[in-house]
This record gives sequence, structure tokens and C-alpha cells, in this order.
Amino acid sequence: FKLQINTYFYLYLIPIFILGYFSDTLPKLSPKLRLFIQVVLIVTFVSFLEVTILKTDIFFIDKYLNVKIFNIFFTSLCIIILLNGLNFIDGVNNNLVGYCLIVFFLMYTHTNNTFEYLYIILILLVFYIFNFFEKCFMGDNGVYVVSIILSYFVIEFVGSNDNFSPIIAVNLLWYPAFENLFSILRRTVIKDKIYSADRKHLHILLFSLINLKTKRKKLSNTLTGLILNFYNFLAIYASFLFAKNVQILILIIIFNIFIYMICYLKLFKNINNFK
Repeated sequence: FKLQINTYFYLYLIPIFILGYFSDTLPKLSPKLRLFIQVVLIVTFVSFLEVTILKTDIFFIDKYLNVKIFNIFFTSLCIIILLNGLNFIDGVNNNLVGYCLIVFFLMYTHTNNTFEYLYIILILLVFYIFNFFEKCFMGDNGVYVVSIILSYFVIEFVGSNDNFSPIIAVNLLWYPAFENLFSILRRTVIKDKIYSADRKHLHILLFSLINLKTKRKKLSNTLTGLILNFYNFLAIYASFLFAKNVQILILIIIFNIFIYMICYLKLFKNINNFK
């Protein structure tokens, strides 16, 4: 299809896919080793393909972005946070793939490189339909590949669009990023192992509550993803309406985090009451 994407980018996706494949098929694969390999691959990706975050509109970060080592570190850190955050939200039907669809679709409506976006949107849409009916699932290999593609496109989109504040990138990716941060803080506070899986994420609590009321697991699973997709569509769509206004974009992020925390605490309390 002659997509205007660096050929080396495609080649780079192969080791990322392989790492995700072994993460899925080798349950005893050390999380620390997996994270180490993630870091090595992503730092290599950022350095070799010169994937660069040019500006953030956060003065104490922008001050050092011209320093190559700092830029590689900061860009790699952002991608690692996104990758693991997307992995956290991949627990119910349509949540992850729906979120990615929303981000790609809304970027597509604000870019001239339409064919590249349409190509990816078509692939994700087909997957979304099959995932809706529980006929296919992402797994770590799918999450890793989608995360790198999404990172690449968001960085390119923000860097090439002077009409938007770079803060829009945070609005686009706030949910998986905050899910990652909140999970680390929550498990640190309760002195739980950060690297081991748990079932106390927002989407799992929402699924559990819906399932307790409907007693229909498949319906509850898909309905949970659709509810989260609906909210995130509204949140990201609203961000594009104020894409030039840094203050409003930050307020939208704060509002999203506030809603997340209120919903999390309510759901946690309700699930405990049901028990």
C-alpha cells in the first residue's frame, strides 16, 4: 500500500512481537527480565529511528529536551509507561482496542496523512468486531505491537501539528498512563508486588459489579469495555475542541483523573458490600 512509514519501523516490530509472544506463552518469564528487555528495545527504537518528542509545553521538561541523552530517556520513558498502561487496561473486551481506535480516529480527523490512519483504523475495526464477540484477543504480543505503533503515530502527530498544544498527547493517552501510575502507587501503598498480576484495576471492578447484577459474564465483559470506550471518546473529543488551550487541556486531564478516582472508590466499596 506504499505507506509513508520508515521501513525499519516495521522490522523493529518483530522483536517487540516476539517479546510479547514469549510473555504470553512463558508464564514463568521474569517480569523484571521482561521490563529490562522492553527498556533495551524501546531505547534502541527511539535512538535508531530518531523518534523525538520536540516539545511538551512543560517548561522544566522542555528546558532539557534539546539534550539528546535526556530526550532519548524521556521519550523512551513515555513509551514504556504507555506500553505497560495499555497492557493493564487489556482485561475486558474492546477496552484496549476500542481506546486505540478512538485515538487513531480522532487523530485521523485532524491530519492530512489520511491513508496511513485509515489503514490502521481498518485493521483495528476488524479486530474490534471479533473481540466484541470474544473470537480473538490481543495478548501481550498484540499489546506490545499496538503500543509501539500508537506511540510512533502520536509523537509524529503532535510534532508535526503546530496548531495543537503538545499537552494534547497527554489527553490522548491519559487513561493507560494513569492506570499504570495509579496501579504502581496503589500496590506500593498496600505493599503488594508491583510485577505480579492483580484484579483490582478499574475495568475489572466495573466488570465485577455489572456481572454481579446481570449474572451474564460475556455480556458484562463486553458492556464494561463499551462503557469505558464511550467515556474516553467524550474525553478525548472534548480535548480536541480545546487543542490550543493548555489550561483547559490540563483541566480536562485533572477532571478525567478525578472521575477515575471517584468511580474507582465507589466500585471498590460496592464490590466489598456485595461480598
